[in-house]
Amino acid sequence: MKNLLVDQRDQKFVLHEMLGVETLFDSPRYGDVSRKMLDMSLDAAMELAERESYPTIMEADREGCRLENGKVHVPEAYHRLKTLFDQGNWPSLDSRQDSGGQGLPMSMWLPLVEPFMPNASFMWMMNKPFSGTSVIEMFGTDAQKEKYLKKLVSGQWGSVVAANEDDSGCDTSMQATVAVRTPDGSYLIKGIKDPVTGGDSDLFENLIHIVLARVEGDPPDKPSLFIVPKFRIDGDGTPGQKNDITVVELHDKMGYKGSPTCRMDYGGNDDCHAELLGERGQAMMMVLPLLQNGYMCCGIQATAAASAAYLHALDHARKRKQGASLENAQNPHAPRVSIIAHPDVRRMLMEMKSRVEGMRTLLYFTGLCIDKAGTPANTDEAAEWEALRNMLMPLCRVFTAEAAFRVCETAIQVHGRFGYLKGSPVEQFIRDVKVQSIWELTTGLHALMFVAQTMPANDGRDFAALLSRMNQTIDAFEKTSGIEDLAIDVKSSVALLGGIGMFFAECGQGENVITPVFNATPFMHLMGHVCLGWFHLWQAGIAAGKLGAIVNENGIDPSDRGKRDELILRNGKAAFYEGKLCSARYYIKNTLPRTEALAVAIKSRDLSGMGIPDNGF
Repeated sequence: MKNLLVDQRDQKFVLHEMLGVETLFDSPRYGDVSRKMLDMSLDAAMELAERESYPTIMEADREGCRLENGKVHVPEAYHRLKTLFDQGNWPSLDSRQDSGGQGLPMSMWLPLVEPFMPNASFMWMMNKPFSGTSVIEMFGTDAQKEKYLKKLVSGQWGSVVAANEDDSGCDTSMQATVAVRTPDGSYLIKGIKDPVTGGDSDLFENLIHIVLARVEGDPPDKPSLFIVPKFRIDGDGTPGQKNDITVVELHDKMGYKGSPTCRMDYGGNDDCHAELLGERGQAMMMVLPLLQNGYMCCGIQATAAASAAYLHALDHARKRKQGASLENAQNPHAPRVSIIAHPDVRRMLMEMKSRVEGMRTLLYFTGLCIDKAGTPANTDEAAEWEALRNMLMPLCRVFTAEAAFRVCETAIQVHGRFGYLKGSPVEQFIRDVKVQSIWELTTGLHALMFVAQTMPANDGRDFAALLSRMNQTIDAFEKTSGIEDLAIDVKSSVALLGGIGMFFAECGQGENVITPVFNATPFMHLMGHVCLGWFHLWQAGIAAGKLGAIVNENGIDPSDRGKRDELILRNGKAAFYEGKLCSARYYIKNTLPRTEALAVAIKSRDLSGMGIPDNGF
């Protein structure tokens, strides 16, 4: 079967040739991991994803979930896939070793799960590291860890995060779910949560719900977190009596049809037992690292969907014959050619290729920043990696969600009517990926949090550290033959980003604070494009050196374009690096200039969107 999920060669280029991720394995924390182990695991993940996960994507979408007699049944194909996942120990990849997991670094977890992530419905039910497993690891008592983690980490039990309510959304001060303390120190939960992704399923022996609720009598802005098992745990650690949790409704959604999204009633009979998790009234402090884990989960799911959509479009463009070549366009008898020969199709393919490769690099590099911040060689190094992590993690959530939707949209365009028909893989990818910009706070809210809180933190030093790191890459490659102009363009875009950062700071100190707020999302798009331009220059610099070495090894004069092109046609390694150079050039010359328009719009200080009266819309 042809791989239509992930470009493995690109994965390994980013991990090894660009990021040198294996240097992480020199640290005591990851000393039992090696490059050989990583590459073997990548191959195993791809093999399982192609053979078992990929075929269930469309099957599960067609079958969907069903609610019968108060129980949710997920697509039948997922049961076999779940068994294979458990047998391969895949659910435990990211969990800490002291919890029974493998404790792999984030920069290794991301590429390993990427081939599975186009199967979005299945993977979100597994939803690690955005899961109850993570929050219990971080904040649970020793007794709670002993009680829950082993079976959560192994995949025997699943977990659910239930935070949203109809009338409150992300405004937790409006939440109505309450927890009443009982004489024995436990709690009874009562309230409706909706929507709850994976709220119930027959895929797990037990489901551990992490529920946001306010302890009766506590202030509205001081909610707590509670562990609420679907089946209460008996003394021997096995599931016992069913808790007072009811599935009120199973939602029919645009996408993610293989994953149950439920309206849940906790304590409808006043008998929903719960345990306090962490400190009382400190839920928001505890949810923050969970949301940050969600940045990476959402980011890799979006990137994986975009990757699969691009590879499906590329495959279609190579197979679909329509029209004559450009030079024979006026000849009605000319042979028909594959549509990949047509300029507009090539433009769309380059747009998708360059975005996917840039998004993948953003995720993998941010994963490395997370890992390096946790395994620093010295204090100064730790501060730099933490700064980069703080700046890039929100982009992994916000920018990739929006960019992936555009890639999937373009993939449908390449397919033409075939992509628009029900049952087309790309039609499903765009439905599934859309939710990434909506759930666990919308794009606009994440962007607002970034501009108002993350970016100004540490007196702007984190933002300055990101700009400095970008300029280091520019300095390293600005004299590399063949990409000098790309370095100039990226340098200009980095200066533009820095200028908008200063503009926002000035607005925040004056009376124009609404301008950064109004333009938070456009700014995130601007920053995302600049980051991808930076990554593409970085990749182009490496690719130029590698391709030059291959040309020299074959005794070819680099200035002899004809022989160079002939070498690329017959040498797969040379073709890959030439593809990298073309991808970087396309993005920097065609996509990156859009940042200039965004900057002009932001600096215009136009607030007509705020000035229009409500009845003027």
